[in-house]
Amino acid sequence: MLNKTQNLIKYNKVLVKVISLVLVIVLSFLVSFVSCGITFGLSVIYNGENIGVVKSPKVFESAVTYIENNTQHFKVSNAIDDASYGLTITLVDKFSNQSQIAQAIAENTKEIASANILYVNNKPLAYTDLENIDELIEQSRCRYFIDGADNKAEFVDDIRVEKTFSYAPRVDDEAAVKEIISNLNVKTVSKVSFEAPIAFATKTVNTSSQYVGYSKITTPGKQGLAAKTELVETLNGDESSREVLKNEVLVEPVTQVVLKGTAIHMATATEKAQAQSAGLILPLNTYVYISSYWGAGRNHKAIDFAGHRGTAIFAAQSGTVTCAGYRGNYGYLVEIDHGNGLKTRYAHCDALCVKVGQTVAQGQQIAKMGNTGRSTGDHLHFEVLKNGVQVNPAPYILK
Repeated sequence: MLNKTQNLIKYNKVLVKVISLVLVIVLSFLVSFVSCGITFGLSVIYNGENIGVVKSPKVFESAVTYIENNTQHFKVSNAIDDASYGLTITLVDKFSNQSQIAQAIAENTKEIASANILYVNNKPLAYTDLENIDELIEQSRCRYFIDGADNKAEFVDDIRVEKTFSYAPRVDDEAAVKEIISNLNVKTVSKVSFEAPIAFATKTVNTSSQYVGYSKITTPGKQGLAAKTELVETLNGDESSREVLKNEVLVEPVTQVVLKGTAIHMATATEKAQAQSAGLILPLNTYVYISSYWGAGRNHKAIDFAGHRGTAIFAAQSGTVTCAGYRGNYGYLVEIDHGNGLKTRYAHCDALCVKVGQTVAQGQQIAKMGNTGRSTGDHLHFEVLKNGVQVNPAPYILK
């Protein structure tokens, strides 16, 4: 046998050389094939579409099992068709994995939809095929950020999204999913830095050299300026707490100084001498006190007598009633003309006891004290007019 082989090799040297050359070429091709990462695989044909390349049919089978285990609301065992395979050449790193094949099956099966489940506190609230759901959730988390601040935000609830499959008609409406996302509870903490004005204080200085009602700003107040940093916490945009981290005074405020008169504007000796001839009497005969003098507060053109509602008011002098009714800020008013250019007014009355045109005697009751018109309490607002001009009543009625 050995002799026959030796003889065959001896007389067929050309054939041996050819076979050796072919073996070397094939071996070189295989080495190059493997070294370039090229290999054989199976093309997966599903519902007429090439959905990937796998190493074996087991990848497709495992993808079907994965879909069945992760499909919501629907059994898919009868919905997925069988696949066919074709030998192909591919790169080693181009094989499709289970997840990719499962996704491709879902895209090519009418009854199945690739979906995301939105879980809130482990409860599924939405099934959606929105590709940008993660972006929408992130926008919802940041929706209460304050411009220019150092913001941090987190959902109050546990939020997560899982890839899954669903029975196609059960995928939620896009608008409904967006509404759910926009209503997720968000806690936002913002570190805000800003400049804020500091209100100035007011100091009052009394002076007896001016009458009650005199007021003058001797030193104008000026606001200060502070640099503040605050930590603001909100829940769904509503502020829940605020903490001051920094409050640095940049400009000190200037205190405003106001000079106020304290002197009571009563009658001087000269004023009394000129007014006594009119013979006016105090329009009240019960204990009262003066609550506001002539000139006090907003240049008060009368004397106010505080008392009780219903207290009798009397005519300071005889004369003719020229007004007896309601007149704006005066409320119920009685006006009496005493002749010689002299008139008196009795305002804020609760009730009137006279009529227009009626002649009254000095000391006759004309009204009752009240709080009508622009008034802050029961009192008599008493005015004296000389030739149509309001004058200080003090020299006419105070002895």
